[in-house]
Amino acid sequence: MLSSMNSAQTLVLITALLINGLNLHQPVSKQHTNPKINIANLVDGKYQFCSQPDPQDWRVGMGVCANFQKTANQFEGYYGYPHSDNFICIRGNIKDNLITGEALAISWGGNQQNNLPQSTFTWDTEGRLKLSQGNLMRTANHHEDAVQWILYRQALLNLEGFYQYNRPRMTPPSQLCEWNFQQSIN
Repeated sequence: MLSSMNSAQTLVLITALLINGLNLHQPVSKQHTNPKINIANLVDGKYQFCSQPDPQDWRVGMGVCANFQKTANQFEGYYGYPHSDNFICIRGNIKDNLITGEALAISWGGNQQNNLPQSTFTWDTEGRLKLSQGNLMRTANHHEDAVQWILYRQALLNLEGFYQYNRPRMTPPSQLCEWNFQQSIN
């Protein structure tokens, strides 16, 4: 038989395990609440939204992210994957959580595009960014370290359900997105 002291300790231990166990096994959606945010209603400023919650560690973002400056109903920034060179610059109008405008891809090295799609295609694996009407605007260095600036005249980015980070932690758009380029070389 258990003594009354052992019974009390056992009860406390079981209670602690149940409480901690429930917290550890809750679905991610319950651990990380994602309040409905309408980007169009945010005050002007710099923002970062990602498809995954803030990792709360050294990483600057999780999933695919948008890092941008909002001014009135204007969006200017980029959309891409943290800790990679896979991003695309976007500028356009914001309506709710939808950005419509144009996109600028800067590709180099082995990422060159010879056939630019004119019809709509999906840029990302999440299916959030649709692009069309691609034009080669500029090329620099015509060998293995060549760089291309490709302008997509139609871009549609849907950020519905993305998580707002407390501050932008990715590289500022001004350091990645150079919209000043010469006329098309085509």
